[in-house]
Amino acid sequence: MSLSELKLIFEDGKLTEPEARELVNSMNHFEIARILHSFTVEEKSRIFELLDSEEKQQEVLYETDRETRKEIIDHLGHEELVPLIETMPADEATDIIQEHPPEEQAEILQKLPQEDARVIKDLIHYREETAGGMMDPQFNKVRQDVLAGDLLMSLVRGREKDHGHYFFVVDNEDRLLGFFKMRDLLHAPASFRVDQITRDNMPTVNLVDPIERVANLMDHEHMSTLPVVDAKNVVYGIVTFDDVLRVMQDEASEDIFTMVGTSKADPFAKKTLSKVKTRAPWLLTTFIGGLVSAFILKQFQFRISEFSTILFFVPFVLGLAGNVGIQGATVIVRGLATGDIQQDNLRRVVVSEISVGLINGALFGLICGLLIGVAAGPLLGSKPLLGMAVGLGIILAVSAAGFVGSMAPMAFMRMEIDPAISTGPVVTVLNDIMGLFVYMLASTFIFSLLG
Repeated sequence: MSLSELKLIFEDGKLTEPEARELVNSMNHFEIARILHSFTVEEKSRIFELLDSEEKQQEVLYETDRETRKEIIDHLGHEELVPLIETMPADEATDIIQEHPPEEQAEILQKLPQEDARVIKDLIHYREETAGGMMDPQFNKVRQDVLAGDLLMSLVRGREKDHGHYFFVVDNEDRLLGFFKMRDLLHAPASFRVDQITRDNMPTVNLVDPIERVANLMDHEHMSTLPVVDAKNVVYGIVTFDDVLRVMQDEASEDIFTMVGTSKADPFAKKTLSKVKTRAPWLLTTFIGGLVSAFILKQFQFRISEFSTILFFVPFVLGLAGNVGIQGATVIVRGLATGDIQQDNLRRVVVSEISVGLINGALFGLICGLLIGVAAGPLLGSKPLLGMAVGLGIILAVSAAGFVGSMAPMAFMRMEIDPAISTGPVVTVLNDIMGLFVYMLASTFIFSLLG
């Protein structure tokens, strides 16, 4: 089903009400969530109302982008939103409620059943990108002394809800002892206690563990579900692969948008003026950087008049230095995101990236210096000394950019700022300013000294 077909709903006389409802409900609700941002506010609300089940509305509301979700919720009002949230999984309901201001959160929670509100309040304490923030508090928790036959009978009769094929065994204080799978239960004698079929090597994540650690552990252990525990090993909920994947995709998108200097929110869902407002501040950074660069060139104007040929190579030097800086920053930012860079190897990786910048600076400085020195006379009408001046400038500018690019993510991390910013316009502009200053200083110094 295509976007153009869905737009038939809003063309006069094209579809009757039953036909419009049938068209919307014949579509996969994940596809609807993905393309909703292409419609006006009124059209989004209309499509949402045409969905014929509460479950579909919940999925569309949860899976669509944040701006569209806000527009639909504003149209619904809290009175219609609360019944939808009430029957949603607690972790998904929490994600939606967290997008509201604190006073609206309190108003929505007040209208929910007391137990649901208590669970969501507990989840709101944790950041969305942590295990506690995305865990589901509804899971298969079983006391260690329960008999396998009794548990199976409860599941068959519906007295126990089935929340997946993992069962987590706890003691009387809810401390995690291990887990077993549904197939273990089906093959166990009815007289066995569940702790007799329990596997005690269950990997766990802490409530405050970042999403990256959760994803890495799932990948390493080949598990689709992990229990979330506190420091005392008391189990609070579970995180599942689909939740981790969704958050990781959102985090990756945010990092990429940050790297190129745009909004962290979904840029495809934003209106043109909203995009301008979110991107203009980043462009202002580049504008200021350009003014600073012009000021630096002005300080060298008297020397430049004597050695104007060094200006021919400014774009080349800045491009080379900028690339080296971004390479170092990207490697470290990615390593931090995937968990490949930890405290024990952090120093080694940073030193390695700085060394790469120094070596590349020396390599390209020497090559360019030699080539420019040879070509200076016949092609540029300048002295061979130009090669030495430009070569030294390249060595220093590229080495400095490699150092800044490698250290910037560490500095931002210490300041509790997203390290992804270090690959964005701010640091790129700083690299340009520093590279230009170092290049002009080194090259004019060589000409002044030896020319």
